[in-house]
Amino acid sequence: MRQNANAGSSIGSTAGTLLLVAAAMGAIDLAIAAIYWNIPLERILRSVARWFVDVRSMAPLAAAVTGAFVQLAMMLLMILGAVPLGRLFESGKPAVRIAMLGVLYGGAFYIFQFHVLLPIFHPLPDLGLRWELACIADYALLLGPCALTLVHLLARPSPMPRGHIMAAPA
Repeated sequence: MRQNANAGSSIGSTAGTLLLVAAAMGAIDLAIAAIYWNIPLERILRSVARWFVDVRSMAPLAAAVTGAFVQLAMMLLMILGAVPLGRLFESGKPAVRIAMLGVLYGGAFYIFQFHVLLPIFHPLPDLGLRWELACIADYALLLGPCALTLVHLLARPSPMPRGHIMAAPA
């Protein structure tokens, strides 16, 4: 019975970690956009919400909260998309692989998100080559490696289960 309780708390801990890291990744991404465009975060969040809902009839705070949830969902999608790559880190030097694959995965996810997935739901404006390059750098150099690092850390077996009490040597 106790083993099942530990399994449940482990799943809850993993889900909490996923949400926390996804929120941090989303915050980094949003901060880069707000700094680049020199506009308030609320406006960035409303733009993100606009990908999936018509924000014209929404209160500004509701649109911003919706944008925050959309951003969180996109970062969770990015992390979960990296799970199959976790097997590539089982041997050798995972840090080198994470760095190299993180760049490739982050860039590929950016292209998937902004040039395949989102245009299905909402036409995205052309914001120029400088912005495109800044976004690719954000995804390739920060978000991709972050997602792969989390996947690697969650896939590693923990040395000792939480709540396990070691027996004293005889």
